[in-house]
Amino acid sequence: MKSLKKKTLGIFSLTCCEGCQFALISDYDDFSHLLHLYELKNFRLGQEENLPGPFDVALIEGTPESDREFKLLREIRKQASIVVAMGTCAHMGGIQSERNQLPKSYIKKNRVRAVTDVIRVEYMIPGCPISHKEAINTLVDLYWEKVTKLPDYSVCFECRQNENECLLKNNKACLGPITRGGCNSVCVNGAEACLGCRGPIDQADFRKIKEVLKPILGEKDTKNWLTIYGDLEKIHKNQITNLNE
Repeated sequence: MKSLKKKTLGIFSLTCCEGCQFALISDYDDFSHLLHLYELKNFRLGQEENLPGPFDVALIEGTPESDREFKLLREIRKQASIVVAMGTCAHMGGIQSERNQLPKSYIKKNRVRAVTDVIRVEYMIPGCPISHKEAINTLVDLYWEKVTKLPDYSVCFECRQNENECLLKNNKACLGPITRGGCNSVCVNGAEACLGCRGPIDQADFRKIKEVLKPILGEKDTKNWLTIYGDLEKIHKNQITNLNE
């Protein structure tokens, strides 16, 4: 059987917990199949010898914090044909972006910026952490030059499929109605609220979700919930703007 021509892949981490990289390799049988499609040129977490670009595909996890990381990020962009923002930090800023909501007098560091705020990216794999299956499928699609698309339904859709009891109907806060599905409603399956780590769907209604949450949480905590992983309302506005361009 003729072997497939491999494409080159680089996997990079900026400031982050590296949980998305661990999720990517959590099923090594799946991950090893990727190695039939890709030459893994750079993956600091998984191998000792790492090579410079160019790369056909580059995955980036985390947010740039230091001058070195901003320089690395821009160099990856120059060297990669396709850049994928991997995980909530790269996609939206992540948990660390909560410091953007603090008064400047409280913290001396610069604002947290997502990878998508600094460089152009072609694709995103959302989630904190990412879905292993979704990441593998994305990389396979990119190898075959298919257009990879994220689900455009909410977590609520998956909750109904999984026959979960609705937290909002029980007067408990949840961001499922505005959050992109694809996680199989994993948090709500475990009786925990969806906190929006996969980002907003295009049809998210922020006016309505605020109206529902304010009697449960109060105005201040409603705002806090909508900025746990990034400013979801601002991110949504940018999504809609990009769709209309």
